[in-house]
Amino acid sequence: MVQSALSWDKNVLEPVFRELYTQAQEGMKDYIGMMYDIQPSTKAVESIEMIGGEGLMEEWSHSNNQVYYSDVNELWQKYFTPGKFSDGRQIDRDFIDDLKLTAIKDRITSLAQSEYYTRQAQAAEWFVNGDKTTGVDFRGRSYDSSLPDKKALFATDHPLAPGDTGPGQSNKGTDELTIDAFDDTVVAMQAWTNDRGNLLPVMPDTLIVAPYNRRAALQIAGISGKGEGYEPGSADHNINIYEGDIKVIVNPFFTKGNRKAWIAADSRRMKRAMKWFERRRPENGSMTDFDTEIAKYKVVGRWSKGCIDWTWGFGHFPV
Repeated sequence: MVQSALSWDKNVLEPVFRELYTQAQEGMKDYIGMMYDIQPSTKAVESIEMIGGEGLMEEWSHSNNQVYYSDVNELWQKYFTPGKFSDGRQIDRDFIDDLKLTAIKDRITSLAQSEYYTRQAQAAEWFVNGDKTTGVDFRGRSYDSSLPDKKALFATDHPLAPGDTGPGQSNKGTDELTIDAFDDTVVAMQAWTNDRGNLLPVMPDTLIVAPYNRRAALQIAGISGKGEGYEPGSADHNINIYEGDIKVIVNPFFTKGNRKAWIAADSRRMKRAMKWFERRRPENGSMTDFDTEIAKYKVVGRWSKGCIDWTWGFGHFPV
């Protein structure tokens, strides 16, 4: 059907290219939605002003028998400026006239994959550069990967608020992934406090790993219908208390970083902290050039991403 319909006509080529592009993206697993709060954007710059932690209610008799209003501290401000990204393919008219369908499909497929790989690689940068304040992006260029508190996402000395000169709090370790290390990490996360000194309601429910740690992560989390509910590596048949309660995210785009790294995350707090703004979702289109007889097919999009808070995850970066 494509063979008989294909001709050097923009109105014919456009829907054919678009269909090939759509087909090429089918079945590609999207990891962005697993880790980020994805929002549409209508601004040139998005700004999020971080506020302090939750206070505690006051007893009625201790607030003069009226509602007790507590102040919320202003913390850091984070700005999100969208970058503009593009890629394209050129297809010679002779390919159309000679019905070189495989060559045409390969070019459109590679463009669809370019969009997918670019966005997924960018989404993975928080993991790849999680222990650094200056990271290397998906194109190999240096960029500022620090949080608004000027620390790496995973650091040993996060301040509680601007101007805080205390020792700070840690969400970084160097342990390899075992059930004992995961257990110790869960306990450490539940000792975190906010800027008011109140305990944070952190409940790790997700293990985020590169493929290297897939086996260890799934053994800790357990797989429904596979296994007996025992702790991995235990000769005493201890019950695995985490089985059924932990979600595992194995992201192949994390391989570029420390392949042994792993993150224990509170997914609810992670979605509040990890932001992805779609200023212009990737759009594709085509045009034909009169002089060169080249059909051009492009994809262009604008988006921004980042993290505004570290109190959702504890990262381990084994040496």
